[in-house]
Amino acid sequence: MTVPIGSRAFEILETLVGSAGLLVTKHDLIRSVWAGLTVEDNTLQVHISAVRKALGEDRNLLKTISGRGYTLSGDWRSGHLDHPVAAPVPVDMPFSNNLPSVRASLIGREDCLSELTDVLSAYRATTLVGAGGIGKTKLAIELARRVASSFNDSVALVELAPLQDAAGAASATARALKLASNERQVTPASIAQAIGTRRLLLVLDNCEHVIEAAAQIASAVLRYCPNAAVLATSREGLRIEGEYIAAIPPLTVPRADAHDAELLLRESAVELFVARTRALRAGFVAGAAELQKIAAICRRLDGIPLALEFAAARAANLGVDTVLLRLDKRFELLNGGRRDQLPRHQTLRATLDWSYDLLAPAEQSLLCRLAMFPAGFTLDAAIAMMEDTLSRSDVIETLFNLAGKSLVSLDPSFEGRWRLLESTRAYALEKLENAGLVNEVARRQAGFLRHVIAPLGDSSPAPDDISRFGQEIGNVHAALDWAFSPNGDTALGIELTAGFVPVWMQLLSFVECSTRIERALAHFSAEFTCVPKLKAQLYVAMGFALLNTTGSADRMKGALSIGLALAEELSDLELQLKAIWTLWSYNLNSGQYAEAREVGERYLEIALRTENPANEIVGRRLIGAATHFFGAQEDARRDLTLSLDHAAHGLDDGASQMWFLLNQSVLAKAMLARVLLLQGKIGQSRSLAAECLQEAQREKDKLAVAYALRNAVCPIALMTRDLVAADQAISSLLELVTREGIAFWTSWTSCLKGQLLIQQGKHGDGIALLRSGLKARTENGWLMRNPEFLGSLAEGLLASGEAAKALAEVEEALSMARQGSQLWCLADLLRIKAEILLADDPSDLSRAEVLLAEGLSVARDQQCRFYELNVAAAWAAIMAKSNRQQLALDLVGPVSALFDQEIDLPALAFARALAEMPRISSHDGDGSAPCTCH
Repeated sequence: MTVPIGSRAFEILETLVGSAGLLVTKHDLIRSVWAGLTVEDNTLQVHISAVRKALGEDRNLLKTISGRGYTLSGDWRSGHLDHPVAAPVPVDMPFSNNLPSVRASLIGREDCLSELTDVLSAYRATTLVGAGGIGKTKLAIELARRVASSFNDSVALVELAPLQDAAGAASATARALKLASNERQVTPASIAQAIGTRRLLLVLDNCEHVIEAAAQIASAVLRYCPNAAVLATSREGLRIEGEYIAAIPPLTVPRADAHDAELLLRESAVELFVARTRALRAGFVAGAAELQKIAAICRRLDGIPLALEFAAARAANLGVDTVLLRLDKRFELLNGGRRDQLPRHQTLRATLDWSYDLLAPAEQSLLCRLAMFPAGFTLDAAIAMMEDTLSRSDVIETLFNLAGKSLVSLDPSFEGRWRLLESTRAYALEKLENAGLVNEVARRQAGFLRHVIAPLGDSSPAPDDISRFGQEIGNVHAALDWAFSPNGDTALGIELTAGFVPVWMQLLSFVECSTRIERALAHFSAEFTCVPKLKAQLYVAMGFALLNTTGSADRMKGALSIGLALAEELSDLELQLKAIWTLWSYNLNSGQYAEAREVGERYLEIALRTENPANEIVGRRLIGAATHFFGAQEDARRDLTLSLDHAAHGLDDGASQMWFLLNQSVLAKAMLARVLLLQGKIGQSRSLAAECLQEAQREKDKLAVAYALRNAVCPIALMTRDLVAADQAISSLLELVTREGIAFWTSWTSCLKGQLLIQQGKHGDGIALLRSGLKARTENGWLMRNPEFLGSLAEGLLASGEAAKALAEVEEALSMARQGSQLWCLADLLRIKAEILLADDPSDLSRAEVLLAEGLSVARDQQCRFYELNVAAAWAAIMAKSNRQQLALDLVGPVSALFDQEIDLPALAFARALAEMPRISSHDGDGSAPCTCH
């Protein structure tokens, strides 16, 4: 059985085992485990307790020799885990520290923090348990800050409080860890597998309402992640193996017989009360008599920090005497005696009841309505929720009153936003429900959010608005859940879904976007009426969202077909362009380049009818990109250059971002860089690829960065054998894709990394990654560049001595290239096949040379000097080995002379070396001439 144990406790156990049952003094243990540090005896005792707990029924084997040290009896041997530790994902991505930047003062918690710091070094799972309002979250965050250096500053805070049910716990954890996800449900096991062997402190905050899910996540991390630890906060323990439950005590309160002012102020509950009151009323000074009353309040509130803050807020406005009188009456009513005999949640309820009853009616109403915003709210939101009862100025004053009474607090993460503490929010929602006002207030909240999103229309949010809209996601989720509930408003839900699509797109939340759209579309019926355009918009948007998830190509095409038909019925040219653009993407990504070019031409025809020059820019780019992959490089260069020329003359007004925030300049430059490479302009190609990446990074456009890396920087570095640049670019792409969770791109990174590994000579790993990526892409119908990847797979197999398998892969690549008109790499695939055949039977030159002749012809027809050079060099190498050096030079020399001298390519190096050999008769060998290859 495997038992989780902290690193310090394990070192103690290891030292005791090594003593073979002999006494190990406390001094020796401390010197061995904490070399060079000053450590108190109680710290050692904490870790000894952890060892005993880990020993379970055998705890008596560890004996304390009073005043001296410890002995460990029994027979011990080394072994292995009975379950393998999950391997880390193949990416060196550290988890960033996402703790709040604003630090809250913790009065009276220093001793607790010191003790818990030791506990965290002894146990890998620690749960802070206590009543609501006891301060578990603040304590956990400060504790995490203190120990962050022990985890290489990798601390992931998972806020579980906003969740409605346990189903979202795993997804919330994955988001906090910035892990890539797909449409399949995230599980505790997949989270643990992604963490792997990294150093990490996972903080699960407010677990009580999702306790089972939190326990499963923590248990998986402990079991499979040897260098990770879990810190949880909850009203009850997680009840998992190896867990240390730390009961968080209330703040210290004065004894009833204590009267000395100095002694009273030393008690942390009194200190907190005075500090909070003074913060709200600068001139507040507590004299001896007033301190006695404050001490009484602290005792009645059991030293619970949140309750004390409520009381201090009221004392700042009403005075200590009034608070004490009301508090006495309230507690007599609710407790009926000793408070320590009541469940802890009732203590918080009593505090909240008391605070709520002290509010003016307008304050009560606003507090309850603001509870409808789980992700916090702005001043405009508060005004909108009360516009039927209060003026703008009155709402502002009421909100500030609530903030002054600590019922509403500024959100430290976002400027200009407020939020309710979760316990306060839950209490206020219950008040709404009891009053029968939930539907009314939920409708008002959804309407406000629709109003916020409405200015977007069909466009993407400006970069400055991304953060602002992103803060509303939790509120939008709540509004949509209500809208599509039995008592909700379907029409409002559909409008809100359609309006928020650009935000999901901007935030790269494609899975969430497609899921929400599907839910909205499911509520359309023959009887339902709404703006006809909304349905068309939703289908088109779903098509684009599916393009960037692991969804199938068929699902995407189905959604697009419906969206396009609806747009045509409406005679909406702009919406038709969006649908056709996404349909072009479908064809391109499914490897159907002839169809993609036809769709691009259809797009351009409609674009010219809109008389919007920006649409023409997109149309030229679509045609140019499809033409490039089709194999007509000069035509592709012309259309891509036209697209960029139009943009350079100021004709791109931003509308060409196509509702999905795609930077047309970056996309066109990336594709033109590929074309320039194939045309032999290596220097220009590399320069343009770097330029488009820098432009995307400068604009902070994450999706554009991904396109620049995938379409230009990575493949150009790979094709020119610049392995250092390729490694850096692929690592950047992998980090971006993983961090942003763009599932569709995962198979791309696998294939690109596989190509790199094969070029680096790591054939086995490269073959495995290519097969994995190709399998995922083929299953979902995404075949773009698959012939190229299959060619690399064949080269890897050939290098591994598996010629038969290599031949099968290149045959599939050739078939796919010809069927889907993926002709741009056809010449190179013919070269790869020729080399495989020659390796299988070196004596049979004829079959290989026929293929190379065909490849040379294809490359010349496509005006593709890059592949012409590679094919010519491969054929020349065969000739040189069969004593036809002059023919070899005549074949490769002219094409190599077209490349700049400073360019360093393997084929150019071969050609230059061949040219330096002594010249011989052109009639050597069998007398054949290269011209017969045309």
